[in-house]
Amino acid sequence: MEHGEHRSCAYGLRHQARCLSAIKSTDGKSSFIIGTQELSRPNEVHLLTFDEEFFEISTTIFSHPHEIWDISASKEDPDLFFTCYREVIDGKRTQSKASLWRMKRGYREQEEGGHEGGMHHHQPRSGELEHVLSLDIGDGSVKKVIWQDRTEVISVEDWRICIWDIDIKQGTAKLTGSIDTPDREFKFASAVMNPHAQEVVAVYGRSIQGWNLSSLKPTFTIKDAQPALLFCVDYNPNRPFQIATGGDDCKVRIWDVRDITAGPIMTIQDHTHWVWSVAYNKFHDQLMLTSSSDCQVNLQSIVSISTGAEYKYDGDVSEGEQGADEDGEQGDDVQ
Repeated sequence: MEHGEHRSCAYGLRHQARCLSAIKSTDGKSSFIIGTQELSRPNEVHLLTFDEEFFEISTTIFSHPHEIWDISASKEDPDLFFTCYREVIDGKRTQSKASLWRMKRGYREQEEGGHEGGMHHHQPRSGELEHVLSLDIGDGSVKKVIWQDRTEVISVEDWRICIWDIDIKQGTAKLTGSIDTPDREFKFASAVMNPHAQEVVAVYGRSIQGWNLSSLKPTFTIKDAQPALLFCVDYNPNRPFQIATGGDDCKVRIWDVRDITAGPIMTIQDHTHWVWSVAYNKFHDQLMLTSSSDCQVNLQSIVSISTGAEYKYDGDVSEGEQGADEDGEQGDDVQ
């Protein structure tokens, strides 16, 4: 490829997949784990490592016993991750489980085809998964596991959110607290940790609610936040009190939970079907990814309500924005 030309890198899976998680880097390279979801075939966890300098992807594949509905990597140990899956019991019923695994990576690696189009191809390596522990999930299914630190995790289930103390060396997990869904008509859809405080925020039905993890008491409630069901939530990593939600009305809404009566401070509508995921960039909160069952993943720019709004320089203003300012009109907040 010519110098300066934009390059992209693709990795193909033989299986269907619905979840991935970034893992902690120890060598400056970007790494992700992907969980596959196949009902009739053996499932796998793929560890992908992208070397930006040499523009190459190396892969390690681990066998996983069941279809994976969610995957969550440890924030501290790059070899540890939780998977949420369903296990068939006695060939009749399914039971939802969440288990912690440790990756034992293989070291067999062969180059295939050398460099082609600026990419370096490697034969996938095989690794093994060591089962560390499992959480005792109650009735219903577990949607996700959220890492607090190396000794505490939170599981989001249909009807409750549970706080666990885990001992990785002993392979044990102890339930230390739980929060029941406030409305038995609606299951928990998703939850997120507040990165600024000991608080968990969850969405259920059409409502949003936060709880203090020490007292397990509510910190705020936005009842009937929107007319449609809510599916996802994320917390701004740089701005306390700001969260984003998405649901089945195709819209993404951003809220300031200090003033729950004011409604959303921004509404984004560029999807044409249900919004299943919202995620702030962990460093630059003016950037947000949203994904939808319209088969699109959109990168949003929400500078006007981010910490980036406080650091806007003359050089950052485009000709279109400058013209709008001169005319006394405000441009779109979302790009």
